[in-house]
Amino acid sequence: MCGIVGIYNLRKEPIDPILLKKMTAILKHRGPDDAGIYISDNVGLGHQRLSIIDISAAGHQPMVNKDGTLQIIFNGEIYNFQVIKKELENLGHKFKSKTDTEVILYSYEEWGINCLAKFNGMFAFAIWDKKKQQFLLARDRLGEKPLYYYFDQEKFVFASEIKAILEDHSIPRKIDNQGLVNYFTFGHSIAPDTIYQGIKKLLPGHYLIFKNGQIEIKEYWDPNIPDKKEDKGKDYYQQTIRELFEEAVKEELISDVPLGAFLSGGIDSSLVVAMMAKNGVSPLRTFSVGFDVAGTEFNELADAKIVANHFKTEHHELFLKELDLINILNKLVYHYDEPFGDAAAFPVFYLSQFAKKYVTVVLTGEGGDEIFGGYRRYIIESNRSKLLILNWLFKNNILSKTVGLLPGLRRTKKFIETISIKDDLSRYTNWLSFFSKEMVRDLFKPELLGTRENPLKEYKKYFSRYQAENLLDKIMYLDQKIWLPDCYLEKVDKASMAFGLETRSPILNHHLVEFANSIPAKYKIRGVKTKYILKEAMKDFLPNQVLNKKKHGLAVPTNIWFKGKLKNYLFEIIFDRKTKSRGYFNFSYIEKLYKKYQQGNQPFDFQFWLILNFELWHRQFMDNN
Repeated sequence: MCGIVGIYNLRKEPIDPILLKKMTAILKHRGPDDAGIYISDNVGLGHQRLSIIDISAAGHQPMVNKDGTLQIIFNGEIYNFQVIKKELENLGHKFKSKTDTEVILYSYEEWGINCLAKFNGMFAFAIWDKKKQQFLLARDRLGEKPLYYYFDQEKFVFASEIKAILEDHSIPRKIDNQGLVNYFTFGHSIAPDTIYQGIKKLLPGHYLIFKNGQIEIKEYWDPNIPDKKEDKGKDYYQQTIRELFEEAVKEELISDVPLGAFLSGGIDSSLVVAMMAKNGVSPLRTFSVGFDVAGTEFNELADAKIVANHFKTEHHELFLKELDLINILNKLVYHYDEPFGDAAAFPVFYLSQFAKKYVTVVLTGEGGDEIFGGYRRYIIESNRSKLLILNWLFKNNILSKTVGLLPGLRRTKKFIETISIKDDLSRYTNWLSFFSKEMVRDLFKPELLGTRENPLKEYKKYFSRYQAENLLDKIMYLDQKIWLPDCYLEKVDKASMAFGLETRSPILNHHLVEFANSIPAKYKIRGVKTKYILKEAMKDFLPNQVLNKKKHGLAVPTNIWFKGKLKNYLFEIIFDRKTKSRGYFNFSYIEKLYKKYQQGNQPFDFQFWLILNFELWHRQFMDNN
């Protein structure tokens, strides 16, 4: 994978080569193997290359077509590029390299924007069409690869990361209040918004055309979940899942450099490793991370080791302590460009650095929860009528340990509040929120809240798009549109590319996603079992101990650390004079939260993680410090 940058000066001023080189060079971590720029009057392109396919100089970018009318910069992988290449060769096209980049270039020359339908992969690319005097920007279907842009009356600028755009100091650094509220509500920005005014993120499955000083954005793919589903039977679903899963992994093994896999011990990454072993990957290197803290909630290394031993992988383990967090937190904040609230970014960041010592590409299990039904909130929604009875018993002190029946739900109060919400969308977003609507109102100063829109606007847009028969289908669609790309895929891309490590997610093969979305919800959640049909389909490939284990996720022990060795660090940052002077927060409310938290009354570690990250981000990106 790589880093890409582009500039178009609307007033026809020539591109500043020094600025373009700076914008490109700041993305060197994404592509340390080669760098290149293209300048033609008021148009500039920059590229930092991570060599994966055809590592020779023939893969240098920006890449030009034969008559010099098209220039391309590309970040990602097209897994079926060899099939498309044969089709293009039959149409008379000649190739100088063995890269997928050149295949994209001539696919566009042959089929125009319709070429996007042919690509199976993860990508963010830009093509400058000299004849049409236009830019085409495109992003992959599920959002594995990021692409940001800025547009005003002077210029159009885009890049793989926001920090490259901000290298142009004429672009203002102002906080977008909508992005600010989105962050504190959900822990991340929600595309197309970012935390910065004027800087947008191209949505997954969309392309952008910039021409004559105008931007046109269109959707070319959507993870459509049918309003009504035909039940084709368990056997059919199992067989097709097996075929598509194995084919997805096989396609993503293409590489001219060493590859391995992140292995958590959960079913998704374990199945990816199983399919890699089935396809003869040798040596099969696997990488796992855990914490030096007691309790299985924070450590799945034992489960990962069972899988590693079963498939005889070359297994590598990494243990992290609280001081490791302090040592890299500022670097972590730098690489995310925006405040990012998922604490799991910390172990993924370290694991990526660790894995890069051995491989250049890793396969991951991202996407399994969102397309096969892996979250506990799916169980709750599927069994809500029964849980409402338990909720009544709890509220009336008849059954004081209701939530104990639902392992892993550590927010008792949140469960009580959320399960009773009648509106489906409000209830769903409440499961995802860190700061509730009431907490957001108390957290911020009133004048700030008056200048933003409803943080649920994107959720409402997608929630109303389909009239699915089953609520679970609509919720999973929302997760595929927002939660997956803006939180999970963002987390993995930024953490891995900080070290020039390419991550691939075979479960997000769009053929597998489309098929999974056609499966009736009853095959995904069965009682209190998640991913029922996936487990049934793939049960012959994994040990029973792994197949039937409870889901943990990559939990970070912030609650323990913020009350232990990191207590002083947290206090000094959050209650620093500089932090208080920002003018965003009602600090009397934060002080109340902190007092309740340290007294053990409420587990507010997630909320303080968000405030901590926001302040450290502000110091780096807004204070220019």
